[in-house]
Amino acid sequence: MKTFLIVNAIPNTEDKESFQSYLSQIVGIFAKFGGSGMQRWKTVDQVMGKGGIKAIAVFEFPSAQNIKDMIASEEFNALNDLRKKAYKQEVDLMICEAL
Repeated sequence: MKTFLIVNAIPNTEDKESFQSYLSQIVGIFAKFGGSGMQRWKTVDQVMGKGGIKAIAVFEFPSAQNIKDMIASEEFNALNDLRKKAYKQEVDLMICEAL
């Protein structure tokens, strides 16, 4: 069964340098733990709901355990301070499988 990591976030548009720096580093960490097939979208029009999410990314991983190992890794956690600068609020990460 395919396993996906879905990322919902609100980039900090007032600190584009931190955002770009974070992206350039995190994609390599995702790849190290088997993440591939990155797809990214931006919200262009909120038509229902309360909104807030401005960026969505989806990565395919070999297993949920790969994602959990990545989130527990030193490499991932070394970016915690930069992640706080790059986004306006905590990033939502969800492990998902097809129904």
